[in-house]
Amino acid sequence: MKKSVKAIIITASAFFALIAIVICGFFLIIEPSINLLNAPDLDPAQLTSYSRTVTISDKYGNPLDGAVCADNKLYVRLDELPQHTIDAFIAIEDKRFYSHSGIDYKRIASAAISNIKSRRFREGASTITQQLIKNTHLSNEKTLKRKISEMRLARQLERVYDKKQILESYFNILYFGSGIKGLGTACRVMFDKSPSELTVAQSAALAAIINNPAKYSPYKNPDNLEHRKNVVLGKMRDQGYLSQQGYETAKSENIAFGKNRRGNQFLEGLLKNTCAELDCSEKELFLRNLTLRTEYDGKIADAASELLDRHADIEGLMRILVLDNLSGGIVCDETNYDRFIDGRRSPASAIKPFVAYAPALENGYTPLSQIEDKPTKFGDYEPKNYRNVYRGFLSLKDALSFSSNIVAVKLLNDVGIDKARATADAFGLTLNENDDSSALALGGMKYGVTLTELANAYRTLANGGMYSDVHYIESVHTRDGICLQKSKSDLVRACGDDTAYLLTDMLMNCAQKGTAKKLSGIANIAAKTGTNGTDNGNTDCYCVAYTPKYTIAAWIGANEKPLDNKITGASCAKIIADLVDLCDLRSEKSFVMPQSVAYYEIDGLELRENHEVYLADPSLPKRYRLRELLSKRNLPIRKNVDIIDYFDGFIWENPYKFDFFDSLFGKNGDNS
Repeated sequence: MKKSVKAIIITASAFFALIAIVICGFFLIIEPSINLLNAPDLDPAQLTSYSRTVTISDKYGNPLDGAVCADNKLYVRLDELPQHTIDAFIAIEDKRFYSHSGIDYKRIASAAISNIKSRRFREGASTITQQLIKNTHLSNEKTLKRKISEMRLARQLERVYDKKQILESYFNILYFGSGIKGLGTACRVMFDKSPSELTVAQSAALAAIINNPAKYSPYKNPDNLEHRKNVVLGKMRDQGYLSQQGYETAKSENIAFGKNRRGNQFLEGLLKNTCAELDCSEKELFLRNLTLRTEYDGKIADAASELLDRHADIEGLMRILVLDNLSGGIVCDETNYDRFIDGRRSPASAIKPFVAYAPALENGYTPLSQIEDKPTKFGDYEPKNYRNVYRGFLSLKDALSFSSNIVAVKLLNDVGIDKARATADAFGLTLNENDDSSALALGGMKYGVTLTELANAYRTLANGGMYSDVHYIESVHTRDGICLQKSKSDLVRACGDDTAYLLTDMLMNCAQKGTAKKLSGIANIAAKTGTNGTDNGNTDCYCVAYTPKYTIAAWIGANEKPLDNKITGASCAKIIADLVDLCDLRSEKSFVMPQSVAYYEIDGLELRENHEVYLADPSLPKRYRLRELLSKRNLPIRKNVDIIDYFDGFIWENPYKFDFFDSLFGKNGDNS
């Protein structure tokens, strides 16, 4: 019996000793003055960076939206907030906030018991201080080391900052979904008011959202939010922040949320671009209080935003991008989405100029070269034309305007996949190693391209075949005006200036008579559309157009479900036409014709009857002659080569006067 008691005592002692060791070890590893796990230390700059600003100027040197706060937020000070707003967040997130020193041990124990009973992780125990640390110093990975580091830093923070400072930083790092960051921004976007004007019910709703911004989104799950809001109000009442009457009044208040917000696409792209240019994080960028000069044009951006509003009924993603051809500066980047988008998608037929037509023209084809447009099988691949319409023999110019899939695939197969890939790469459209099938001619790619890359490829055509990078940022300056960085990009030739000009001429025909004919009332504009989808709906619709001054890209893409089949590349062309009208972006100047191309007379009879391209013989009657634009380095020959030497010196010095031959052969070409 004595041995049994002794064994129990020894076992119990060992157990409690083990518990004591575990507890001591726990407090040892979360002690701020000791760093056993080589965890990061507290960095006050990570907290204060949220109040730092970056000044942005537009193309005219005017401030853009004044000073922009870190993470695209409106900074809120604690003394701006009503007490009931502070109470709402404390009641639901951390009721012992004012009494703990960074960690709520009672809550940890309660959560542990609850999770053990439910046999799953259903309840967390992070304090407001811990949430602040996690969002400013640590990643979101769910590991024991990360959690221990969070606790250690939370205790360290409470020794350095007082509760008011912690709360102010906390309110400025909260995420409310839909791209809304910070309480100040949430107030402006959701209620169109300053934080000082929040009601009790609105405060409770905001406190409810942060638990799970997707689940409690006022735009997608209003019923869930209503229930959670009432839970917050109940907590406020139970903890003495609200009377029963105050609770009932707030519970019955009808909260009207503003429409779902669009993300500031240009601003977010600018910050990403600047950080890449300076090789720094966004937090580091704001700590330096820099001035960013851009080529942003508010008039164009406002018009693009208006057009997005006009098409709010489209259940998909939309983006409008405008580039300055000369500088490569992004002057407008607008979207209907709530965060930055520039993902890789299939470019559909919008890629045809770069994988089919440009390499074909470089390889000796002319805009008049004839290819038969008919149902064709390429091994196991059997593409179809839109609505199964086939037009027989087509010139490259007409095939591009009608966006013939068959002709594009034939061209790709003829020039070869290696030539097509190399040409696309020269235009900034980098392909995956697996993009090596005939489907590439129609945008069949593993990863696709971004809208920015696609727009810049067309800008390269506008610039005579010279490629350079595009940029959001024109230059970066310190507060003292010292220039730290100026965006620049080396010019690289992507194709001959003859090929670029011929393609531009062909795409102008597409804008006047082809798939982009919604632009037909606009002079000096070249364009190409693209539509990708199935019978169940479309997934990506494009139009990229360019004048001598601007390149404009419009895209509509499926998000959670396919687009209506009525939405096509033509819909995007209409958006661009409207933007040109709203902003008066028409160009009176024509594209500059290079010396590498010229107009020549073609034998129209041979073209019509035999689908062959020949320069017109001097003896050919006028009625059979066609005046066409050709590259000087890829000129076709004459059919009757024997008479070339005799007539060349006379006729080709002035190829449009044929009085001599009319007198020789007769006005109708009949010399019988």
